[in-house]
Amino acid sequence: MEFPGFDPNTKLVAVYYNSGTPPRLFRICNDVTLSGLKDELDQINCQLNHRDTRRVVGVDYRCPLSDSAGSLRFIRMKLTNDDDVRTMFSIFAQHSTRGPIELDASLVRSAEQILKSLPQPRNYEEIRALLERPEEEEVSLDDP
Repeated sequence: MEFPGFDPNTKLVAVYYNSGTPPRLFRICNDVTLSGLKDELDQINCQLNHRDTRRVVGVDYRCPLSDSAGSLRFIRMKLTNDDDVRTMFSIFAQHSTRGPIELDASLVRSAEQILKSLPQPRNYEEIRALLERPEEEEVSLDDP
């Protein structure tokens, strides 16, 4: 049975931005690069929060590990290159029978955005004009 719009060369992903909840679900191609994954995560965050200027700087895979007793636990595997992304897909294919790939995406503001949000430095003339303007009336808190 085929489902319209479904691509078998994709995987379902749950992404947690800055470890927040709930996760956001989307599909990624099996051959995505780390750079492409970060770009997709940025686009999703921008669609969800159009005023958010933060960008994805790090991605961790919540990697499933089973011990000798068959218990399943998760460790974080930092994705640092394309080989790590391929390893993530391989591990997911071996250990997951259902459910999405779980990722933690770290969002930070760029240096340019931080600088834009800081008060702008003033030049000498602006500072002098502020210092030389007439004092405003004093406000008294005493009853008239």
